[in-house]
Amino acid sequence: MRLAAILMMLAGPALAGSGLSFAEPPVLLIERGVICQVTTEGARPAPETEQGIINLIEPGRRVDVATEVVPAALGISFGIRFTLAESAAPLALRVIVTHPPMGARGVEVESWSTGAAPGAPSLSLFTFEYAYEMVEGDWTMALEAGGERLLEQHFTVVPADAARPVLAACDGPAAMS
Repeated sequence: MRLAAILMMLAGPALAGSGLSFAEPPVLLIERGVICQVTTEGARPAPETEQGIINLIEPGRRVDVATEVVPAALGISFGIRFTLAESAAPLALRVIVTHPPMGARGVEVESWSTGAAPGAPSLSLFTFEYAYEMVEGDWTMALEAGGERLLEQHFTVVPADAARPVLAACDGPAAMS
């Protein structure tokens, strides 16, 4: 864990991109970045996604590497962890992910519904489960409610070798002899 923290401090300035475009109340961004490996807790239908389903992840799961630069590598997840202000009412949100064309249909926009409650963390991620999903370029993850965009976070997906500090943090410390 200490290595991951050190790498995040060292890699942060070198990997910083355009970052957060904006967050509007009542949505509060907790963190954004890469999660090295996720454990799914089931799935649910999401017809406006390329696969037609989304995996369910424990919402308290923290980001492993705070960055907007994402390595195109199988098993890597990236996204946002957010909450609502304590004074807000629970809110139905739409997660909208835009990316370069993907899959046989050339899908560029995927979306699904989620809920958020004041003071409780929520997590929205994209996980590279298949090689065709690892499209390099600009990605955006946004949250909308009632047609109004409340949060927009930009990511750049790059070849795995171009994000070695992120992959190194995911692999953990080297074995000592």
